[in-house]
Amino acid sequence: MNKSQLIQQLATDAGLTKAGAERAVDSLLSIITQQLQSNHTVSIQGFGSFIPRQAAARTGKHPVSGLPTHQPACVKAVFKQSPQLKDALNP
Repeated sequence: MNKSQLIQQLATDAGLTKAGAERAVDSLLSIITQQLQSNHTVSIQGFGSFIPRQAAARTGKHPVSGLPTHQPACVKAVFKQSPQLKDALNP
């Protein structure tokens, strides 16, 4: 499912207009992004948590040339599923 399909499904399920559903999805994604940028965890009970994690700088290897490349430190978003989601996916 892509973003436009998600918006269409939300509009249908919640009885919203497509424009209203798009604003809701965009707002939700913006809030999650802002919280992760502020180094805050976003927990949605029954679904899971989005956690910002610091990744250390490292030396990688270029896949074609084999030459070493520098990978700078960065923050990555990690998703940890809730036990309820895990149980729903693995009946």
